[in-house]
This record gives sequence, structure tokens and C-alpha cells, in this order.
Amino acid sequence: MNDSSSGPAPDSNPFTNHRLPLGVRLYLNAARIVFRITGALSPRLAALLALRLFMTPPSFPIPRREQKVRERAQLRMLEIDGEMIAVRSWGEGPTVLLSHGWGGRGSQFYALIEALVETGYRAVAFDAPAHGDSSGKRTNMLKVTRTIAGIMEMEQSICAVIGHSFGCGTALLAIDRYRLPSDKVILFSCFSDTLWIAEQFAAAFSIKEPVLKAMRWEAKRRYADLFDKPWDWLELSPVNTIKKVTGDLLLIHDRHDTEVPYQHALKLKELTPEIKLLTTERLGHKKILKNRQCIDACIAHISSD
Repeated sequence: MNDSSSGPAPDSNPFTNHRLPLGVRLYLNAARIVFRITGALSPRLAALLALRLFMTPPSFPIPRREQKVRERAQLRMLEIDGEMIAVRSWGEGPTVLLSHGWGGRGSQFYALIEALVETGYRAVAFDAPAHGDSSGKRTNMLKVTRTIAGIMEMEQSICAVIGHSFGCGTALLAIDRYRLPSDKVILFSCFSDTLWIAEQFAAAFSIKEPVLKAMRWEAKRRYADLFDKPWDWLELSPVNTIKKVTGDLLLIHDRHDTEVPYQHALKLKELTPEIKLLTTERLGHKKILKNRQCIDACIAHISSD
């Protein structure tokens, strides 16, 4: 583990480069055939189908250790923007808000949650819409960001924010649009560009460029009024929203991440040289959340003056 250094980028795709059940793999293959046929006949229809799929998160089983941490939580179901959102909290003390990744759950931070509680912090983690125990079947960055804003209004003062992957993007967007406190921010495996996410989705499902463009246009049309002012895809990107962080920021990224390449961290570091970058080796995209050295670095970052 070291501060930072570059390395060759692996072939990475956040939609396919993790272990998928056989049924999901078969579904992916079927979806590629559907998009190939539909895209040739009607790019508009293919774009509508693509957007629907783009906003549908996968779900994964809960490991035993995470389940034990969930059982010790105080659970509240909060109604935010018409969805019932599962919000869990542990411990007492200054509040640390945790924002999980796509297809994840708030309790995926279980190792970090335990460390925060032991150190005298209160950890608050939520399941985003269409994730975990929250309601809904589909969601997107904008809806999750509004969820964070709703939680922020109901919570006591937040002293730190921690995000993972997709959750980094939504946390930064909440800082940008809703002034989520950013005195202490930690981003695990953060992507730099929302356009890259859409392009990786298209690559995973063999979606052609005209369909991808139509999908992005349809998303802007459908969700034009979700924020208080118009938005575009690039505006939502961490390369822009990270500039609104006013406090200390720590990036933690694995050099061999096969879902979000390490180059994304280097790009963010290049844009904001004052932030800290902690580089790990052979932890990948998810094990990084359980690594003791990473957890210790988080506690030290939050506790520092």
C-alpha cells in the first residue's frame, strides 16, 4: 500500500467484471441479442429499453458477517420522494454518513461501521431506492442524491461522508446540489465520469452509439425537473462535483480494480492535487471496504484536525 503511482489499466467494466450468477449471465446474453435486433429496427425503442435496464440495479446475497451487523442496527423507514428508504444507524457520537455502490446496501460498510462505533462515532447507512430493504424497482444518480438530501434534513449534524463507487458520485452530487457537509470526505473506488459509466453499460450489452445517444437524451428529457435547475451528464460527473468539497478529501483506490480502473483516481488527483490518494494492491473493487489498513486510514482521516 502506498500513496500513488500509475500502472496499466486493466480491461474494466462495472457491469460485467464481477462474479455473476448463471441466471444473470444468461440474462445478459439474451439482452445483448434483444438490443442487437431492436437497435437495428428502432433505435428509439431500444433506447427506452436501455434506459429501463440502466436504472435497474442488481441484487446480491448478504454475507453472514454483514447480517450480524445489520441485526445490531437501529432501523428506520423514512418516506423520501415517494419511496420508503431503509436507514440504519449504529453507535453514538458524531455522525458519519455512508453512501453505498450500485447494487449494494448500506450495511456493506459493515467492517467500517464496526470500527466507527468502536472509535466513538455514530454510523448512518441507507439503502438507496430500488436497493436492499428500500422500495422501488429502478433508480438513478439524481434520485439517490435527493434521497441523501432527505436523510440530511432528518439527521443531526454530519461530520463526515464516506462513499463507495456509485455512492461516491451520489455523495459528491449531494455536496454540489444540496450542500451536504464536506468537512471530511472519503471516496472508495470513485469513478470520474458519468459518460464513462454510460459507455461501459453500452459495451456490456452491445448497444450501438445511436441507441446510447438516444438513451442519454431520454434520461435528460424524463428527469429534466428532478433538480432545481437543468443538468447534463457531464455536470453530474465527479470530475466536476469534487470541486465543491470544501474540507479534507481522501481517495482510496486499488491499482487492480477491474470495475473502476485506477486511472479514475489518478484523474481526480490530477484535478485536485491537494487531496490525498491511498493506493492499495490486490484488493479489487469490494474487498477494499474490509481491509484493516484502509479502515484505519479512514478513522485517522476523520479524526484528524
